[in-house]
Amino acid sequence: MTQTNNSQNSSKQPTSSLVVEDDDQNGSKQPANSLVVEKEKQEKPADTQPSEPSESSKKKPKIPKPVFILGVIALLGGVGYGVYRLFFYHPEPNGIFLSGRIEGHETDVSAKLGGKVKSVAVREGDDVHPGELLVRMDDSDLQAQLQGAKANVFQAQERLERYRQQLPILQAQLLQAQLTTDQAAQESQGQVTQAENTLAADRADLAQAEANLKLALSRQKRYRDLFAQGAVSADLRDEYDNGAATAQAQVNSARQKVLAAEGALTQARSTLHNIPIRTAAASQVQKQIAQARTDINVYQQALRNSEATQAQIQANLNYLTIKSPMSGNVLTRDAEPGEVIAAGAPLLTLVNLDKLYLRGFVPEGQIGKVRLGQRALVYLDSYPDRPLEAVVTRVDPKASFTPENIYFKKDRVTQVFGVEATLKNSNGLAKQGMPADGRILLPKT
Repeated sequence: MTQTNNSQNSSKQPTSSLVVEDDDQNGSKQPANSLVVEKEKQEKPADTQPSEPSESSKKKPKIPKPVFILGVIALLGGVGYGVYRLFFYHPEPNGIFLSGRIEGHETDVSAKLGGKVKSVAVREGDDVHPGELLVRMDDSDLQAQLQGAKANVFQAQERLERYRQQLPILQAQLLQAQLTTDQAAQESQGQVTQAENTLAADRADLAQAEANLKLALSRQKRYRDLFAQGAVSADLRDEYDNGAATAQAQVNSARQKVLAAEGALTQARSTLHNIPIRTAAASQVQKQIAQARTDINVYQQALRNSEATQAQIQANLNYLTIKSPMSGNVLTRDAEPGEVIAAGAPLLTLVNLDKLYLRGFVPEGQIGKVRLGQRALVYLDSYPDRPLEAVVTRVDPKASFTPENIYFKKDRVTQVFGVEATLKNSNGLAKQGMPADGRILLPKT
């Protein structure tokens, strides 16, 4: 409007207008020109209306800056959401949510025998493997006992060996005694038989001699009678007298032989009484053999007892060297070298990192949907975008966090059941005591 008025006034007074413009451009102050301008303002009619602007002076409507910024933000947000939905969005599977902590099966490693701790090979946080040395106890006392047990075993072995060597000797003596007894019995019986036969022969000879003597005496008497009658000569009588004397001598000799044969038979029969004596000697050897066998059994048992004692001491020595029963991680170390501990006192606590599980709680209203063996996902706070595969391995048989029975419905719904979801493979990410969330996946219906 100011420009239009100036253009109209400039057509009436061109000189003044130029002067004013020159003054504005040069920046100099001219009082006369200022009065002219003031006069023009006073002469301007009050009801003068501004003329309509020309088409060239019209401009397009401008968008406000805040609206423009909001539009750009909305556009970028839409593009980002589309990219997220397309490449990064993974909808959570349907299931039952639970929250808790990662836990593991703890194993207290203790000493079967009490004693003094000699050394501890691991500390908290160390990884251990099956058979790895953990703790060594002082074994000086048991080493001394082991040496004594070994000496007892050696002594029992020597005595047992001595009696074992004596047994064949006694068995040989028994065999010899039995053979001697049998041989003596046979010899004695043969001598008796021979003596009996000799006696019988001598008695027969005696009977023959007596018969010859009787005949000779009969002839002697007859020829003596004939000589007395003069029927025979004296020589013939003497011949029969000599025959009678010879027959008498033969009888006497036969009687001596019979007596000698009877003596021999008596002596032969006396040897038969030696057989029980020899049998008694064999029986004594048999008793010695039986005693030797008894002693062998006794010393065998003594040897077994000594070996058992040695084995027990050796086992106790092995108990003093404590090794890891499994693969795991040392959770606590409860003993230090130099400490004297009681039997069964815990030395270390191990946790099996291969069998970690999430211990969480499920409301009573949802526990009916949980079954053993169901698949689950475990989310660690440290790795929320890397769920770990798990499986439900335990559901508590009764509600937790309830000190006594609940009889009102509004209280029963607040009860929860403990659930354990065992990790299939923690990949070294899960640690005992870490907070975690889980989702028990439900089968699609």
